[in-house]
Amino acid sequence: MSVSTRRRFLGQSILAAAGLCASRIRMFAARPGKNALLDESAVQRLASAISGRVITPEASEYESARLVFNRAFDLHPAMIVRCANAIDVARTLEFAQTSSLPVAVRSGGHSRAGFSVCDGGVVIDLSPMKRVDVDAPRRVARAGAGLLVGDMDAATMRFGLAAPSGGCPNVGMAGFTLGGGEGLLMTMHGAGCDNLLSAHVVLADGKEVETSLESNPDLFWAIRGGGGNFGVVTGFEYQLHPVGNVLAGALTYPPGRIAELLNGFAKFNASVPDEMVPLGELLPSEQGPRFVNHICYFGDARTGNDLLRPLRAPLKPEHDDLRMMSYFEAQAAGFRPAPFAHFQSNVFLPKMSEAAVEVITKAVSNAPRQFRVLMVGFVGAITRVRANETAFALRQPGVEVDILGSWSALAEKADTVQWVKSLRDSLRPFAHGVYVNQLGETSDELVRAAYASNYERLAEIKRRYDPNNVLRRNQNIKPA
Repeated sequence: MSVSTRRRFLGQSILAAAGLCASRIRMFAARPGKNALLDESAVQRLASAISGRVITPEASEYESARLVFNRAFDLHPAMIVRCANAIDVARTLEFAQTSSLPVAVRSGGHSRAGFSVCDGGVVIDLSPMKRVDVDAPRRVARAGAGLLVGDMDAATMRFGLAAPSGGCPNVGMAGFTLGGGEGLLMTMHGAGCDNLLSAHVVLADGKEVETSLESNPDLFWAIRGGGGNFGVVTGFEYQLHPVGNVLAGALTYPPGRIAELLNGFAKFNASVPDEMVPLGELLPSEQGPRFVNHICYFGDARTGNDLLRPLRAPLKPEHDDLRMMSYFEAQAAGFRPAPFAHFQSNVFLPKMSEAAVEVITKAVSNAPRQFRVLMVGFVGAITRVRANETAFALRQPGVEVDILGSWSALAEKADTVQWVKSLRDSLRPFAHGVYVNQLGETSDELVRAAYASNYERLAEIKRRYDPNNVLRRNQNIKPA
């Protein structure tokens, strides 16, 4: 069915629905003040026009379908459309716009800021679109937008190949890639978006386009780091890379001596080769905050252990579980927490100076019960791409610092959020940029900080492809 035919079909559906008597109108939302008046007949027409499934608040699976990873967001959409293909996405976009409903797009549901769901609107749920095809001779994988990191690894591992992806198996490949994409392979092969070869995109007006360096190159530039601002990406083509065994595990230090350990991490991060992935973490313990060095070295054990000597002395780890394992075993051992309520923010530090270390050390000494400060070292291939080569602008060597606080009781939330913001703000004098995938809030200031000199070009591209800002539930780039 052509785009214009789809428009006529849905337009006729809505017009027909408008003529029905008031008794046929139903409210498909659960919260007072946030209800959306939807005509049952119109919803049924959409349901019959797509290959996927429409889920409304009466459906038995609605409660589980609306939940997202960050349980701080308890939102109630008017409907969730589990799309089976790009045509479903186009028809759902048109339905939402004709019905004047906001749109949220969901792949893995891991948006820190809760963008995977909305109140009183339409969720375009891409999770059924999990097909992946691996062309091993060409080292290429084609993936649907619902594919998770763990799904991708499972598909490519039997060929000894991998796509650069995140360290949490339950994260969606779509959001990971569109926001830039940090992971274990970034020091050798760049960010996730650097390994995107092409994509299939459904634009806000329902048109389907292919984008690559040769086809719609401006759009291709924008989606590599610019998030879901420009269209709903339903298919990705990735470059794959050979992987083998790695030296991986964690060096966990006794509580205390945080400043020394952070300074040691900063020095180590500034000197490692591309094959070494530096990742530091501060966590709470009953005896006080403690530091963990998560290690992944792409090489032999002897060379890796030689490189790690500065991390084992003079400050010795309390636990040292480094060993040789397959890359995929290291990936599977990554972060996989159950869904939980939390708030997260981040800053990018070109240099982890002694002043920045002092700020972090002081903050974790007075942290909430449940916190995490994760430090991702930016070295190697990800830093050798020009900042304006893709929309993803974090290209200089340094450390990306993720600050997270969580709570078990609602009474703890305000203080926890304030602690995260306070540490972030204290680090801002030393910072240059933020990473959109790890932001638990949004503002024009944060979005501009993320894209830096790329922002104006992104705003022009947004105007071209989504002038009405239909796709705005994201780290939003407003049309120029």
